[in-house]
Amino acid sequence: MFSTFKCVDGKTKEMEASLVAQVVAAKGAKGVNSYSYHRGEDGTYYYFAEFSDMESMQALSQTDAMQAGMAAFGACLDGQPDMAFTTPL
Repeated sequence: MFSTFKCVDGKTKEMEASLVAQVVAAKGAKGVNSYSYHRGEDGTYYYFAEFSDMESMQALSQTDAMQAGMAAFGACLDGQPDMAFTTPL
């Protein structure tokens, strides 16, 4: 999964704290091969995650830690993220 998104002006610290919380929640979770966020120079953020299967992605999204991180993340978003679900070759 890939995504790009922007942060509401003035909410950078809150956004980045929520992103770090999500990375911590994903660390060591079953079926999570990679889970990371990256900040671009123009204020755009980038997300990349690789899961072994859809069940792993769904299980992670249901954890309390991930739900809390996503709620905080949503409050800082400036518009809808541009997301792409892909399959590794």
